[in-house]
Amino acid sequence: MPTTDNPTRRQLERCSGRLLGKLRRTARRWPVLPEGERLILAVSGGIDSLAMAYLVCEHNRRLKRPLKVSAIHVCLDADGPAKELPGRTAEWLKSRGLEVIEVDGRFDGSERLPLDCFACARARRRTLLEAAEARAASCVALGHHADDVVETWLLSLMYTGNAEAIPPVRTFFDGAVSIVRPLYELQRRELVRLARLADLPQPIARCRQEDEARRERVRQALSALGRDQQLVRRQLYWAAVRQYEESEKHG
Repeated sequence: MPTTDNPTRRQLERCSGRLLGKLRRTARRWPVLPEGERLILAVSGGIDSLAMAYLVCEHNRRLKRPLKVSAIHVCLDADGPAKELPGRTAEWLKSRGLEVIEVDGRFDGSERLPLDCFACARARRRTLLEAAEARAASCVALGHHADDVVETWLLSLMYTGNAEAIPPVRTFFDGAVSIVRPLYELQRRELVRLARLADLPQPIARCRQEDEARRERVRQALSALGRDQQLVRRQLYWAAVRQYEESEKHG
C-alpha cells in the first residue's frame, strides 16, 4: 500500500499489516492458503467473510505463485432460498479482482424450515464443496476466527461432554477439496476494527438464528469474566489447537 499522511490510512496499514502477519503464521502452520492453487472464498456478506476477502487479496498480491481466487455467495438463510449479495458488496469484491459467483443452496430433502444453524451450515457446506469440485478448486475458505474456535470448543464440551475443535483444515472427496480457515488465529474484535478502517461494505442483516441460545450463553459466560476474558479465551484457543493437532497425529 502507498504511504500517505492520512491518519486513517496509517491506522489501516498498521492494522492490516498486523493481521496479515497472523494470517501468514497460520498459513505456515497449516496449509490454509497453498500457493498456486484455485481457492474459493465463501462470502456470506458479513464482517468476517468480507475481512477474509480483504486479507486474502492483500496476502495474494505478495505471493510468488498467486492463488486463483473466486468469491462464492450461497443464497440461503434459515427460511430457505435468500437474496443475492447487495450490489455494493458484489462491486467491492470485483474491485478486489475477484470473480463473484452466486449459487442457490442445495438441500438433501431431509431439512425442515426454518433451518437451525447446524442444518443451514450443512447445506451451505454441501453447496460450496460441490461448487468447488465443479470449478476444479482445491480449497474453500470459510471466515471462522479464533473466537469461533473457542466458543464452539466450549459449547461442545459443556453440552455434549466431548470437546470438539473447529479444524483449520479438513479434506473431502479423498483429499480433492479442503475446507480451510485462514482467519483461525484472528480475533473478532480485530476483524471489526479492520472493517471500520478499510470501510468495508455494510454487512448484510444477521440471520435470525445466529444468536442461537446456547452459543449466546457461552458468549455471555465468557464476557462475565471481565478483564480475565481475553486470557481465558487465549487458553481455551490453545487447548483446542492442541487437541486438534494431537488428533491429527494419531489419525
